Amino acid sequence: MQTNSRRFRAILVSLLFFSLSLNMGSGLAEIEEGEVVVGPEIKIFDMVIGDTWVYDTELDVASLIDPTDETWFGTVIEYPLSGQTTRTVSGIETLEFKSQNYSVYKIEMEGNYVGVGTFPAPVLGLITGTMLVEYSATHWIRVSDHAKLREVTDVHIDLEHIAGVELLLDTIITREFDSDAEFYDFPTLWNESWTQTYIQNESWDGDAGYFSPPGNEKLKERAYKYNNYTSPPITWSGCENSSYVQQTNSESEVTEYKWYCPSIRGTVVEWVDDIILGVPAYLELISFTPGDIPTAQLELNFDPSLELNNVTLNAPIIFNVTISLENGSSLENEIVRINYLGKYTNWTLNETNSVMVNISSNVSKDSTTTLYDWASHGIVVELKGHDIFTTFTITLNSSSIAEGIALRSESLELMDGWVDGSFEFIAIFGEQTRW
Repeated sequence: MQTNSRRFRAILVSLLFFSLSLNMGSGLAEIEEGEVVVGPEIKIFDMVIGDTWVYDTELDVASLIDPTDETWFGTVIEYPLSGQTTRTVSGIETLEFKSQNYSVYKIEMEGNYVGVGTFPAPVLGLITGTMLVEYSATHWIRVSDHAKLREVTDVHIDLEHIAGVELLLDTIITREFDSDAEFYDFPTLWNESWTQTYIQNESWDGDAGYFSPPGNEKLKERAYKYNNYTSPPITWSGCENSSYVQQTNSESEVTEYKWYCPSIRGTVVEWVDDIILGVPAYLELISFTPGDIPTAQLELNFDPSLELNNVTLNAPIIFNVTISLENGSSLENEIVRINYLGKYTNWTLNETNSVMVNISSNVSKDSTTTLYDWASHGIVVELKGHDIFTTFTITLNSSSIAEGIALRSESLELMDGWVDGSFEFIAIFGEQTRW
């Protein structure tokens, strides 16, 4: 999906139709005929510690209520709960995930939401009051590709009414994933689409109140597409046009979308069908406060022959790292740490604050493998012990895989009759691949 032919087809398609209108909060985008706007490639971007976004937020709690469930008989919630959500990059940590180690952003969120509802209560019967939701969450997002690896949410819901306060929920919800939950497939190309399947494990600890904890495992089958680059539903300086990436489930129902804008290192508008408890949430940016960008300069110089979007399997990735501090201090013998494919390697800076790095691209595939795009992987470069880092992405191109299919087809004809057994599986580079 990273080939030039794909880019060409994408441009042809985009010339036929474009322009997007959005029903705010609905999670649906409609493409209409209009002016052609071809969106830019979405490249991996570095967030900054201290980056803070504040969003006006609506929670569609009514969609959670099952009218056939006797527990909720008589419940009425006419309007979404409203409030504000604050999201902050609080730091960068090392997280062990599936026996591998990754550099991750620690992103903390908190919000308070209010709305009116009518609920059944023991003895009192139906009571009408104000729902008060206190929400806080921590997400661990992998620096190399912004995949979500883990999230922990603390949610407390009360109903204030004329007779007092009724507790609806007070629990901590932990979500783990059997594989990385990656929303973007960096570098995300115009008109690109891809799929992903993973299992979400969810556990509750606390007072479930009126709610029933879900089953431990949820199979998530998701499809993604990037073919919209127009004005988002709100006006924001520097984000007059933004990249709209949409996620759908196996029934083609929209489950999440984001309007991404590089000037704010995040989204101006987003919608998700399950922020927590299965409640859909719609968020519009109202404030962005950038974190303090380190004054140090981290420069990467690659071999001119290296094409980052066309790297051969098991090829050497060679680049020079140079780090300059604003005060000109020496960094000789300081350690540059490289995080790639769940492993760290250390490289020592010389007297010029530089080091030549040489690592193997490896053969590890990702969840969006095609004949020619074996995988896209991010590489994180960090100055150990400092908040100085950057990330770049390589795409492994395996033309040998396609050639192997053609050779196998010919070989099966030649070997037919004198070799017993099935050729259903062929081992390539130590990994078993179904052909």
